[in-house]
Amino acid sequence: MTDDAFYIERFLDGEEKAFEAIVRKYQNRVLNIVFSMIGKDRESEDIVQESFLKVYRSLKGFRRRCSFSTWLYRIVMNTAYDFLRKRKDIVTEEEALGQGADASGGHADVLCVLLMKEKEALIQKALARVPLAYRSAVVLKDIEGLSYAEISKVLGCRIGTVESRIYRARQLLRKELMRLGGDVI
Repeated sequence: MTDDAFYIERFLDGEEKAFEAIVRKYQNRVLNIVFSMIGKDRESEDIVQESFLKVYRSLKGFRRRCSFSTWLYRIVMNTAYDFLRKRKDIVTEEEALGQGADASGGHADVLCVLLMKEKEALIQKALARVPLAYRSAVVLKDIEGLSYAEISKVLGCRIGTVESRIYRARQLLRKELMRLGGDVI
């Protein structure tokens, strides 16, 4: 029995702490996915919280036809899509430049930190301009490291579609990065 199955069974048997273990296991990965899709800290955290609330409420209906992580990521992606549909989200330059790496990294050179923040902001801004269907595929592959089969299940499309979306997303991302800041990567 996997860790996920163990905790799911314990939760379904009434042990609330088991759900906390699931949240702890996945919260950083889920936040990374959402932040990559949305690009806003506060709103990303709200979407993560909403996603886990949906999981909490519907875990009894989880049929185990796919892995728990695939099911979870699908809920997360759908919640992010709903948010984006409502907001028609576009990251402004000021918002993008306000995001980035934490500068409290100790002995890091200030110039390196500033350059890293600028690079991260450009990547986030370029990613926000990639159409959602392509963006979601490339985020799941390149940021979360999911396999094509897992992405296919999360997005509900064929593996060939996933491959073409990732290829197209990378092309569009490269084009946007060149347009925004020259040779960033």
